[in-house]
Amino acid sequence: MINLPLRQVSTFVCLAETQSFRRAAERLRLSQPAVSAHIRELERQVGVALVHRTTRHVSLTAEGKAFAVRARRALEELAMASEDLRELAAVHRGRVVVACIVPMMATVVPKVIQRLNQLHPGLEIEIWDVLSGQLDQLIARGEADLALGPRPTGANLSFAPLERDYFVAAVPIGHPLAERGTITFRELAAYPLIITSRNTNGRIVLDQAISRLSLTLRPHFELVHHFSVGRMVEAGLGVTVLPRSAVPILASRSIVTVDIRSPRISRDLGVITRREYQFSPAAQAFVTVLKSFFTPVEREDETPKPRKASRRRQLLNVTSS
Repeated sequence: MINLPLRQVSTFVCLAETQSFRRAAERLRLSQPAVSAHIRELERQVGVALVHRTTRHVSLTAEGKAFAVRARRALEELAMASEDLRELAAVHRGRVVVACIVPMMATVVPKVIQRLNQLHPGLEIEIWDVLSGQLDQLIARGEADLALGPRPTGANLSFAPLERDYFVAAVPIGHPLAERGTITFRELAAYPLIITSRNTNGRIVLDQAISRLSLTLRPHFELVHHFSVGRMVEAGLGVTVLPRSAVPILASRSIVTVDIRSPRISRDLGVITRREYQFSPAAQAFVTVLKSFFTPVEREDETPKPRKASRRRQLLNVTSS
């Protein structure tokens, strides 16, 4: 087995590209005698002439041409492998700060961190669970590398959608709407409404949808946290409407969800960054693993696949906390 010296192979590839000992020497920052010595040593190792030498011109032999193609390919592969190793080392030593809304913290984010701990145990991840209204500010100020939440309003922010988050009704077991497969918002609004306060993205999206129906939203209670909303609904004090991603936060086995078909209310959830943000290897690793937990976002004109209509399916499969 021939152990070819890497430096000499690199010199030969450069000579093959420049067709000149002088230009190769300039590119490699070597003397011309040093370039010639590298080529002679490589020819000695492979046992054949690789270069035709004249006083004014350099050309490759047939063997040299064949070797140059494979040598160039091998060097490119080696360069890519080296870059992969550097990026992998950067991930292991890296740190990423992620801000996210509570619904994503309650569902997908722990799974992402668990997977990253397996793939890159040295990666340091800092998570901030915040209200949706805080995401844009944290990203704009550069306090977080990326954020997970609804589409931002800031002009200098970028958004990569992950999923379409449809709104559903949540009612206590035994409620007249609990056995329904789908309902309209007008039907839901006939009962006392308990919803989140106006400074949340879910409430803003809901208000905009309701205004298109020429309805006025008059909630009986407005609360900050979905967990608090869940306790009120569970006690039979009213019903709620919320994004499906927030349903686990209700944390109750005594509440069922019902799809709302008129109107279909939804928002997009995704990754938020500054427009000029360049992903570090650590941030890219986080986003790559994150995307593996989602399917492509449906187009606006697509109808989501129907869910099984059994009441058992609608029971919130979470434990109280």
